[in-house]
Amino acid sequence: MATPILPSRLKAYTGAGAHLLDAFAQNAVITVSHGSAASVTLPDASSVDFPLGTVITVIQVVQVGAGAVTVTVPGSDTIAGTAATAAAGDTLFLTKTTATGWHSALAT
Repeated sequence: MATPILPSRLKAYTGAGAHLLDAFAQNAVITVSHGSAASVTLPDASSVDFPLGTVITVIQVVQVGAGAVTVTVPGSDTIAGTAATAAAGDTLFLTKTTATGWHSALAT
């Protein structure tokens, strides 16, 4: 039997400012393209309880904009690992490792 192929999830943000993710972001690729800085906020674990192992990929699309993208978490949730900011052309991988914790890894 063939392995099922899951549908891809892609969300594109083209504006500057703040963007709040929702449950749709689970295992999704988030692209951000704007000349000014932008932020992407992961939802609080009490509002969207992503399962452990969830990976969210944030890409700053350099061909469209050069503004840095910073990923933040609200309340007592945490992000550990490399800096949670993607500069032009960078990719940031966020993996949920605990009930309220994420690990980030930056690929430049």
